[in-house]
Amino acid sequence: MDFSGKKIAYFGPGDQVGYADNFQDAMGILEEKISERGGMTVGYWSTEGYEFSESKAIKNGKFVGLALDEDNQSELTDQRVKTWVAQLK
Repeated sequence: MDFSGKKIAYFGPGDQVGYADNFQDAMGILEEKISERGGMTVGYWSTEGYEFSESKAIKNGKFVGLALDEDNQSELTDQRVKTWVAQLK
């Protein structure tokens, strides 16, 4: 599939404590494949406030999209979603 010229925003759930060595890897793998096919990633998200050791979803020091952790930080989800969606506009 050709994603040339398409803006793509990613988000995903994860568990930064239980899966600290591969937190949000699926989001990173998906972003890599779509970018290879011309997709333009939008909606990068800071890694600040998360505790994990490794992630394939990190590019240039940020997550390639919104990383959510309902297992450990559910109280932050609503505000993260609102802030992230607002930056997409």
